[in-house]
Amino acid sequence: MRNLSAEATKAGHEQQTDKVWVVLLEITATGLSTPIRIASDNRDVVHQGWTFIGYPFEVELPPESPDRPMIARIRIDNTERLIVNEVRTISEPPTVALKVVLADQPDTIEVEYAGMRLRNVTWDQGEISGDLVYEDILSEPVCEQMTPARFPGAF
Repeated sequence: MRNLSAEATKAGHEQQTDKVWVVLLEITATGLSTPIRIASDNRDVVHQGWTFIGYPFEVELPPESPDRPMIARIRIDNTERLIVNEVRTISEPPTVALKVVLADQPDTIEVEYAGMRLRNVTWDQGEISGDLVYEDILSEPVCEQMTPARFPGAF
């Protein structure tokens, strides 16, 4: 269960509301001079001192189920070619953070998905798309020797 602000909870339970939910997307990677920051609104959003450019994109948030993998899908408009030119300079999968805020209180994060990697990126003249996944660090091999200096309690 998520802990939402009182305003977000109220907006979520109302049959009609004037509250606007905005997804903020931040892409960082080696090779980018500055992070790419865009907002799913038709205007710029200032969030905690950073300006997120209003730019058309869609995101399918990851499922809230422990039985399903935490994979989100993203589609970013490519008609202006602003983002694809930046993405082409990246040599490794970039790190992505998604934040969901209300437009009238953009500094309050309602939902956040941080530390995801952008994988399986494709683009054409209309859109850039890809998967947002968490790295499976629990399956990484670990090589540690059990020595008295490292694990004194085991000896």
